[in-house]
This record gives sequence, structure tokens and C-alpha cells, in this order.
Amino acid sequence: MNETMTDTSLRDHIAGLLTRYPALEPSEREELITFIKSGPAIDRGMLKGDPTHAAAIRRVEADHPEQFRLGIARQLLVAAAIVLPFFAICWLAWEVGAK
Repeated sequence: MNETMTDTSLRDHIAGLLTRYPALEPSEREELITFIKSGPAIDRGMLKGDPTHAAAIRRVEADHPEQFRLGIARQLLVAAAIVLPFFAICWLAWEVGAK
């Protein structure tokens, strides 16, 4: 029960920051960006599901695109996660078909 209260208070805190955006202190802006990037998925989803907060989140993402881009390492990881299983399936199909 205590964890739920903590999660709700975090979500309420971030909702307050979203309401005040862009009139935030630099530390508050960084806290908001960090939450949007890597906060608890359930809290991010609930805030993005609310039309008022969703618009504010889109504005934050538009104002700070460099914070939300995938780095080259992550791009390569995503590409590998897509391509390697495809090649594995092709190889297995080739092996099964050859016998």
C-alpha cells in the first residue's frame, strides 16, 4: 500500500511540473525530462493517457529533441534485435529444407 502512495505522489508531482511547464527551474526541467525518458512505465502511461498532460509531454519532447533521440549504440542494438532473429529463422528454414 505504501508503494502505491509513493507512486501516486510521484505522478502527482510530475503532473504539477507538466502543468507549470515551461516556467520551471532548470533542476525541475531536468527532473521532468528524466521522468519522461525513464520513469515508471505505468506512471508515464497514465500521464500520456490524460489529454492535458499528453499535450504537455509532447511539448517537452518537441522542445528538447536531443534528450529523446536514440544514440548510435541503441540504434545498433535495435537493428541487431530485429535482424538477428530474422537471419536465425532463415538459417533454420534452410537447414530444415536441406534435409
